[in-house]
Amino acid sequence: MKIVHILSADSGGAGLAALRLHQALLVSNIDSDILCFYKQSKVPHVVCVERTTCTKILMRLPIPFKNGKYKKVRNSYGNLYECISFPEGYDCITDHPLVKSADIINLHWVGSSLNYKLFFRNIKKPIIWTLHDMNPFLGCAHYQGDVEKNIDNYALETKIRKKKEKWIHQAFHLEIVNLCDWMKNLTIQSEAFKTYPQHIIRNSVNIEVFKLYNKEYVRSIWNVPNGKTVLLFISQNISNPRKGFDILLEAIKKLDDKTHLMIIGESITIQSKANIQYIGSIHDEQLMALAYAAADAFILPSREDNLPNTMLESLCCGTPVITMPTGGMMDIITNGENGIIADAIEAEALYKAIHQFINTKSLFIRQRISQKSHTLFSPKKQAQEYYLLYQDCIKRAQ
Repeated sequence: MKIVHILSADSGGAGLAALRLHQALLVSNIDSDILCFYKQSKVPHVVCVERTTCTKILMRLPIPFKNGKYKKVRNSYGNLYECISFPEGYDCITDHPLVKSADIINLHWVGSSLNYKLFFRNIKKPIIWTLHDMNPFLGCAHYQGDVEKNIDNYALETKIRKKKEKWIHQAFHLEIVNLCDWMKNLTIQSEAFKTYPQHIIRNSVNIEVFKLYNKEYVRSIWNVPNGKTVLLFISQNISNPRKGFDILLEAIKKLDDKTHLMIIGESITIQSKANIQYIGSIHDEQLMALAYAAADAFILPSREDNLPNTMLESLCCGTPVITMPTGGMMDIITNGENGIIADAIEAEALYKAIHQFINTKSLFIRQRISQKSHTLFSPKKQAQEYYLLYQDCIKRAQ
């Protein structure tokens, strides 16, 4: 059985999750390849789509001229939208050798890369679609919050969504993989996917890297002061409102100087405070693991999220997670066992959750958290679950 994964890029959160699945399948001796539109990694069996001269010219044009009919919403990008993408990619991959040789295709994050109309009309193979965010069943937005913030673009958002639904419904055989119950509940209510089989399979983590470390040793690496409760916040884009960094900054104002906050992500301007340590961006998994290990708790204040890789990585390192009542966090976090879920998505509720953790942190057993997480998010477990799904999907498509 040959599996071909299709994704926009092998970087970012969704790209990393797809790469980890691909590697887990390869380790389990399952024939797996990735076909992507933007390639950065050096992982084996990852192939980048070769673009035609015409496509290369189009890709070099200024953004407002690409998909000119969507100019209005494109001009809002970066101001009101976290991310936007469209279902009319420039590249047609239906005749690509990898696609033609596949027994089953696993779609991932494909925004503005996949040409929905051509792909779903012409591919006569079973398709699994792993949903990393809401974009496949929304219009151009990737989360509902952006739809609600851009009410002036609602008519266009609806028009794009209906186009996608029409093209998706031409699929030969389609099944959906959700990463958590939260996403599944949204998916089964969507017009795009409510009639298709639904499954839940969690992402995996490299448990050889994300594991228990000696806390005192790793704190010396990061020059973290002793005798303080260390909190960690990580986001590829710290200024992204959906990630809730503004909520965290407001919440920690009430904490005393015995609390120390480590921040990992792209450069931002923060008023200098003795209890805030800005580290910058990290792209090395080993260093990331050491950052999780140095913290007493990982703070995940997202307003909306699916199943963040950071949460799984933190738990595998034995570090509890303090988070919001949304997304896959509600599936994974058990209050008082491996973290705390705030009562509401607001600064006061997050402050109370952090304060509760500080007063009870001795109850969180890091070894137990790590062991359980290694079982739940192991690459071997993920590969086995997907392999069984691929087999069953092929049978159902016959």
